[in-house]
Amino acid sequence: MPRFRYEAVTNTGTSVTNTEEADSRADLVAKLKVRGYWPTMIEQSEASPDDSKKSRPSTSIDSNTSNPVITAGTLTSQLAQLTVQKVKPAEVEFFTYQMATLVNSHIPLVRSLDITLSQINNVQLQNIIEQIKYDVEHGSTLADALSQHPKQFSDLYVSMIRAGEASGVLGEVMSRLAEFAERQRNLTNEVISALFYPLILMAMSVSAIAVLMVFVVPKFTAMFETMGGNSLPGATQVLISIADFTSSYWWAVLGGGVISILLGRQFSKTADGERFFDRLKLKLPIFGKVFSNFAIVRFTRTMATLLENGVVLVPALNVAKDTVGNRIYSDAITKASEQIEGGSTLAHELDGSGVFPDMVVHMISIGEESGSPEQMLGKLSDYYDVEVRKTLERVTGSLGPLVILVMGLVIGFIAVAMILPIFEASSMIGG
Repeated sequence: MPRFRYEAVTNTGTSVTNTEEADSRADLVAKLKVRGYWPTMIEQSEASPDDSKKSRPSTSIDSNTSNPVITAGTLTSQLAQLTVQKVKPAEVEFFTYQMATLVNSHIPLVRSLDITLSQINNVQLQNIIEQIKYDVEHGSTLADALSQHPKQFSDLYVSMIRAGEASGVLGEVMSRLAEFAERQRNLTNEVISALFYPLILMAMSVSAIAVLMVFVVPKFTAMFETMGGNSLPGATQVLISIADFTSSYWWAVLGGGVISILLGRQFSKTADGERFFDRLKLKLPIFGKVFSNFAIVRFTRTMATLLENGVVLVPALNVAKDTVGNRIYSDAITKASEQIEGGSTLAHELDGSGVFPDMVVHMISIGEESGSPEQMLGKLSDYYDVEVRKTLERVTGSLGPLVILVMGLVIGFIAVAMILPIFEASSMIGG
């Protein structure tokens, strides 16, 4: 495919010079007009595609090179890439805050990227921003440049940036993006923190009971056998049977547990498995409401943010369905998006899904009737954000004592089952 060198003028009046592959000059003109570029000069370039690729920063190893020469330098470079830092969401959030501040201060986009680049410590993110800067310098839009890195910049991020560029409010959009990411991160951290303490208590309880059953109870079993197994209290006989099974078949219990976890994880990676576990999450007696409200917060906040920034309804739904974190809600949103394209309304389709509360449906319906669904979605996200926090406080406050109570009952049963025969033997000797 031939490569052409072109000069063009963008909608903002900026001159752009770049090279690009195309089937013909007419094909290149069509591509440029789609991006909003108006070519003033096009000539066929003699530079090969490989030469142009060399000038672009890259964070990956070129696996298409035939007959590669392996040297100490290339091995060192590949090892360095294998051990490179991962880009954390918090680092992308910080980058977004910096860019929002600079763009809102009317600093040109390329200069803003250059300044931000000097503030980043993560080598991987530095390389990505260098690529983005290179692409923008050579005529790409910021959204198109970001879309080349989907692991770091989600569809939601790219869609909002594209809407911001089109409407001329990029700085404001980036500020909203940063705030959105911060609120999502804080909410996720609160959920994890709230569940951490009960899970630690449960792990300690299981460990304590396992130690008693494997190491302590068997020592009493030998003594109880001399007293006559049939004369032991029923509770003691049950405890000894459980301890014998645990001591003799611990490997089967452990192996079965590990195999069950591995099979469960493998099943959860399939579409049916993901639906099964996500539906199970929603039906849990204590945590089900937390998972449900958490998905609603993500959906309403994402939709409000996208609609406020000029993204139309159906594309916004297609982005939002991938952010809710629950396949049941995602399927409902996907179905709603398909029906809306046929003329239905969002409120009607969410009502028919059976997974969204009446309050969500009614407020979205009012928003659609008034022509401002984004305002109602924003209020819903704030409401359910508070609901998630309140529910987490109640769960944390009640689950900890509940775990301690169950642990006390089990250990109490073990203690009573071991002490009862001793008391009976003492009373028989005393009698």
